[in-house]
Amino acid sequence: MGALPVQKLSVEEYLALDRASESRMEYHGGEVFPMVASSLAHAVLQINAGRRLAERLDGTPCRTAGSAVRVRVSSSNFVYPDVLVYCGKPALTDENGDTLTNPKVIVEILSPSTEDYDYGGKFILYRSLESFEEYLLVSQHSPRVEVFLKAPDGSWNLTTYEGLDTVVPVKSLNISIPVSELYEGVEFPPPTE
Repeated sequence: MGALPVQKLSVEEYLALDRASESRMEYHGGEVFPMVASSLAHAVLQINAGRRLAERLDGTPCRTAGSAVRVRVSSSNFVYPDVLVYCGKPALTDENGDTLTNPKVIVEILSPSTEDYDYGGKFILYRSLESFEEYLLVSQHSPRVEVFLKAPDGSWNLTTYEGLDTVVPVKSLNISIPVSELYEGVEFPPPTE
C-alpha cells in the first residue's frame, strides 16, 4: 500500500491561507510548510539585526523589513526570511503589499531545526533573485556571523566573523555592525564538556 497523496495548493490558495492564518507558512511547489516557533535568543537576535541595520540605513534609499514580509523567490516558492533589506522601490507582487521580490540583503538566525535549510535549500532559492547580493547567517549559540557576498562573476564568497569584539561589514550596503550589538541581551548556553 502506498502513501496517501498530498493535496497541493495553488499559489492563490496558499496566499489566501497564509494571509488568513495566525502563523506563517512557506510554500514550495504546491506544498505548505508551517514555520516553527523560535527561541528567545532567536527573537532577540532577529530584532537586534533588524534594528541595527535600520539605524545604519537611515538617510539612504534602503529599508529593513522583518519576518512578516514573505519573499517570492520563484513562481512556485515563497519563503520568510528573518530580516531583509531592499533598496529603492519595493517590488511587491500585488496590492496586498506583503510579498517582496527584490531583497538585497537577507539575514537568517540559525536554529537547530532550520540550519541545514538556511545554508542549503533556502540559500539556493535566494540566489535565484537578481537583486540578492549578501546573506548573513547568525548563530544563536555563540557570537558568530557568516557572510556570503556575491562577487561580480556571480560566485559567492564566505567570510566568518567570530567573537564579540569583531565587526561585520555588510559590503553591499556599505555599512558595518559590531557583533556585540547583534548579540546584545543574548545569553549563551553554558559550554558542554
